[in-house]
Amino acid sequence: MSKFVGRAALTLAVVASLALVVPVSAGAKILHPPLTIQQYRAALHDYQQALDAINSTLHQSIDSAKATEIAAMAAATTEAQKYLARVDFNEARATDVANWQTALSNLGPAPQPPAGYSPPKTTSTTTTLASTN
Repeated sequence: MSKFVGRAALTLAVVASLALVVPVSAGAKILHPPLTIQQYRAALHDYQQALDAINSTLHQSIDSAKATEIAAMAAATTEAQKYLARVDFNEARATDVANWQTALSNLGPAPQPPAGYSPPKTTSTTTTLASTN
């Protein structure tokens, strides 16, 4: 009986400690060290290259599906075959767009600039041509 009471007390102590620790750790945010301007620019460059690769993959897969549709339409002899070729293309395109959206969500948002950073301002210069009379 005393073993049971001891185990019950230990179990209650563990549960109570977890009840106190979990909310505290769940609310804790992982703080990353602030980025320097060079780190931000490098991260932004890497992000842009990944975004370009994702977009390029989408366009290539849609172009491939379009080429397949064109070949299927050329080989089709009935309206039903042509309809199925269009349906296949639309399904492939929908799958490509879904994959693209998944890749974009996996990529995440663009890196944020360091605190206090403002991009260099570009000035537009207008030149006027001197009229010669």
